[in-house]
Amino acid sequence: MSKLIIANWKMNGSIEQIEHDLSIYAKSIYTNNPSVVLALPNIYLYIASQIKNKLGAKFSLAAQDVSEFANYGAYTGEVSATMLKGLGTKYLIIGHSERRTYLNETDDSLLNKIDNTLNEKITPIFCIGEPKDIRENAKYIDFLQNQLEILLKVKSSFDNLVIAYEPIWAIGTGVVPTSEQISEVLKLIKAFVQNYLPHAKITVLYGGSVSGVNASEILNLPEVNGVLVGGASLKPDNFISICTY
Repeated sequence: MSKLIIANWKMNGSIEQIEHDLSIYAKSIYTNNPSVVLALPNIYLYIASQIKNKLGAKFSLAAQDVSEFANYGAYTGEVSATMLKGLGTKYLIIGHSERRTYLNETDDSLLNKIDNTLNEKITPIFCIGEPKDIRENAKYIDFLQNQLEILLKVKSSFDNLVIAYEPIWAIGTGVVPTSEQISEVLKLIKAFVQNYLPHAKITVLYGGSVSGVNASEILNLPEVNGVLVGGASLKPDNFISICTY
């Protein structure tokens, strides 16, 4: 199975950068692949879809967020799953710690987002991860299991599930968990899905200070099905070096 490599641009980029970087990715044998996913700000997904079609590129597109509300209605400023589907969105990041922290996303809102995403046949990338104090106090197992339990409340049917483990203390810090720490949590995630969601085909990712330096070691862990890349995805040379795996 190909590893899933996701570039999370976060709130970065410009039209010029989209045009430049996507043209590079369309030409590279390492990135012109459906298993390489570009998660761009919603505002750029239309032009990215147009460029992708024009170049005949095979990489996939993802959105970084979706409205928790119904697909149409009086929700000023919101973007629905239906709208994102029309832009060629194949994946959708839900529950990233930055949104949980800065935008106070709740379990109820995340649940609605997952359901809306699945209803449009878009694959959710559900993010979980513990803060530093929870890790240091050895309470991370219960913390992560509580985050996973939201999946038991999903109303929409699904066969495929992507779960990204992104420890908050590793995001943007340059600090990467040990191989043992990553493997432990990913085994926990897979055991949870096997016990409670045995019908689902699961893809488990690691994210948090992934770079060209450490990507190979991380991706070689047997439990790791891919990586969610943040800052290192903003420069084509760096991202391609990760995708050479």
